[in-house]
Amino acid sequence: MVPASVRLHAAIVEQRLTLPDDPELSSHAAHTIARHSRRGWRVDKASPRDNMGAIVALAMALERAEQPAPTPTRLVGWLQGPA
Repeated sequence: MVPASVRLHAAIVEQRLTLPDDPELSSHAAHTIARHSRRGWRVDKASPRDNMGAIVALAMALERAEQPAPTPTRLVGWLQGPA
C-alpha cells in the first residue's frame, strides 16, 4: 500500500484528483490518516472502528490506472489462432 498511498497523495496535492460531493465517501476520507511505516507513508484508519475502505480502493485503482500498459504477448503455434 505504500506506493499506492504515495501516488494517491501526489494526485490529491497536484489537484489531479478531487473528492466528489458524496457524504459516505467524505466520511471515509475523514477517517483516513497517513501513517509512517518502515517502508514509507501509507493510508490507515484514524481509529480501529473507522471505515476507510473506499479510500483504499481509490488508492489501489489509481495505482493500477497509472501503471504503464503491459507489452502485448504474442501466442505461438496453435494458440495463436487463424491469421
